[in-house]
Amino acid sequence: MRPVRSEQAVRPGGWAQAVRWLLVVAIAVACQTHSAFAATTVVTDADKDSTVQVKLGDTLEVRLKSNPATGYAWAVHPKSSALLRLTAETQSQPEAPDQDRPVVQAFTFEVKRKGDGILLMRYGRAREKPFLGEEQFNVRVVIE
Repeated sequence: MRPVRSEQAVRPGGWAQAVRWLLVVAIAVACQTHSAFAATTVVTDADKDSTVQVKLGDTLEVRLKSNPATGYAWAVHPKSSALLRLTAETQSQPEAPDQDRPVVQAFTFEVKRKGDGILLMRYGRAREKPFLGEEQFNVRVVIE
């Protein structure tokens, strides 16, 4: 029986293919690493008029109590910071079908770029223009 030489044990192009697969895996891991370290910062009614610090790539979620059955709901104010992009809007279901039961509206924002801005929300009817004295929620957002 003849011993197998090392050149015969490795297929032609086998090392190159292994290096390609290793490179593909490394790129896939690098892409996932950023999202794996991304954090979600949650602010609520209690955080009104405060400052929130987030990092680029993070998610900011705003949870506010409302009573949409009355026609009033939270919405992003037109003068709110352009550093954030609204990606989702949901609301909890009331425990009982009662008009006086509040729900929680949740707004999810993608942090687009570094900077300092104000996230401004208004509580009103969708068809009405913002007016002086309406209920508002604002937080200063510092993005690093």
